[in-house]
Amino acid sequence: MTKPMSINKEDVFARLWVNESSRVFMDRLINETDTEWFTDQVMDMLSKNFKTALEREEIFKNNKVKFGDLLKLDAPVQAYEEIKDINKLIKTIEAYLEEYNIGNDNKMSLVFFEDAVLHILRICRTLRQPRGNTMLIGVGGSGKQSLTRLSCFMYEIDFK
Repeated sequence: MTKPMSINKEDVFARLWVNESSRVFMDRLINETDTEWFTDQVMDMLSKNFKTALEREEIFKNNKVKFGDLLKLDAPVQAYEEIKDINKLIKTIEAYLEEYNIGNDNKMSLVFFEDAVLHILRICRTLRQPRGNTMLIGVGGSGKQSLTRLSCFMYEIDFK
């Protein structure tokens, strides 16, 4: 989903690989033990296969790796690229929410904390792929449907 112009450094390519590996594998893990095993594997593969000095905390804890195209959805060519400015991303998502609320009777009042933003990025990644699908699991009232509804709105997909 990326373009070569978006991946212009080895560190960016390594973070993209971490992001995609995490979306494909880590998002399916159900406990902390499995997640720790996965992060150990990723760090081992990074040290063996990439010329990078990325640290575990940098990738998985403090500044979680984020890729998406939400910052430039109105561009003629949508670029799936690294998102470094979380505040800019939140402002963009809030603008879409405001636009959604203007055009719909069913208003949503959402708070975009870090996990909610990361869930939106995951949902949007899936919506962007041909035949993409997502299974959203969680307790009722946790916002799964609202985040999906907003993500579909951003991509101009009819959500019913």
